[in-house]
Amino acid sequence: MSASARAPKTIEELHVALRLRHRADAEELIKIDTVKEIFRKYSNRCLSSGSTKLQLPDWKDVDEYLLEVRTSWPVRKMGKTVEEIATQDCSNKPYDLLFHASLFALRIMTFFGSDEGHKYDIILEERRVKCPQDVQYDRCIRIMDLLGFLVNQDREMKREREAKKEQEMKEGNWI
Repeated sequence: MSASARAPKTIEELHVALRLRHRADAEELIKIDTVKEIFRKYSNRCLSSGSTKLQLPDWKDVDEYLLEVRTSWPVRKMGKTVEEIATQDCSNKPYDLLFHASLFALRIMTFFGSDEGHKYDIILEERRVKCPQDVQYDRCIRIMDLLGFLVNQDREMKREREAKKEQEMKEGNWI
C-alpha cells in the first residue's frame, strides 16, 4: 500500500500515527514554520507539476534510497552531503516522486534532530526495538505519514477551491 493511501486524513489520525502525546502537538507540528517551509519546497516541485494524482512512494523505497545515498561514493569519499545528492537527483528526475519524498524525509529528519523538533520525534519503546534499524524504519514510516497527511490536505484544499470556483461560475459571480 502506498504512503498516501494509508496516510492519516484527520488531525486525530495524524496524532496517533506520529505517536504524539497530545492532539495539540499534531496541530502545532503542521503549523511550525520549518515544517511548512519543508512542505512548501516539496509541493513547489511536485504538486504544482502534474504529480498531484500520483501516489507517494512507499516508506521502504524512501529508506532504501536514503541508505543508498548515505553509502554512495560521493558521500563517503568526495565529501558531498546526502542532501546535495538528493537535491541533484530531484533536479535530474523532476517527475519521480521518490527523490522528492526522500528529500522531504531527509529535511524532516534534520528538523527532528533540532531542539524545536525533538519533541515530535517519538521513537519506539525499547521493548519493541529488535535491531537498531527499527528506529530508523519507524522514523521513516512516521515521516511518510506526515507527508501523506500534508499532501492529502493540499489535495483537499485544491478540490475545495475548484468546487468554489465552479460554483461561482455557475452563479455568474466570477470575474
